[in-house]
This record gives sequence, C-alpha cells and structure tokens, in this order.
Amino acid sequence: MRPMFLTVALIVLPMSVMAQNPICAPSGRIVQAAVEARIEGQDSVAAIRAISDALPEDKKAYEPAVQPLVDWVYTLPAEQLGAEVAEAYIAACEAQ
Repeated sequence: MRPMFLTVALIVLPMSVMAQNPICAPSGRIVQAAVEARIEGQDSVAAIRAISDALPEDKKAYEPAVQPLVDWVYTLPAEQLGAEVAEAYIAACEAQ
C-alpha cells in the first residue's frame, strides 16, 4: 500500500503545484487589461502606464512584466482579441 501511495503522491504533487503557479493568474489579469486597453483604442504606451499604475500594492512585483505582456498583446491580430487571450495565456502558464 505504501508504494502505491508514494506513486500517487509523486504524480499528484507536481500537478497540484502546476495548478497553483502563483504568477499565472496575476499576469493573466495584466494580459486581460492589455486586451481591454487595445480594444478601447489606447496605444501601448498609455496601456503600459495605466496597467502599471492600477496594480495593487501586493502585485507591484509584477510591474516589470507589464511592458512585455502589453507588447505581446499589441502584436496579436485584432480579430483574436477577447477574453480567450487571457484564458489561453493562463492555461499555457499553468502548463509549464
């Protein structure tokens, strides 16, 4: 019984850690904010500034990620913009 428990623990532990990657949700919110800014017609510089300024104090550590994430969103074709962008980003982040 003990070897089976150990095997299950070794399989489940990495999966639970992966699902709880602490950077995925906050950076996904940055991606979503960038998508919304672009849809509203903001240029990328204004979006970077607005998103950085809007980060809550407990998420200020994510400020260096704002520019590259906004830059990435602004390279996407306009027809791809929507909630799916942030969802796909979070899924890819959690899969790593």
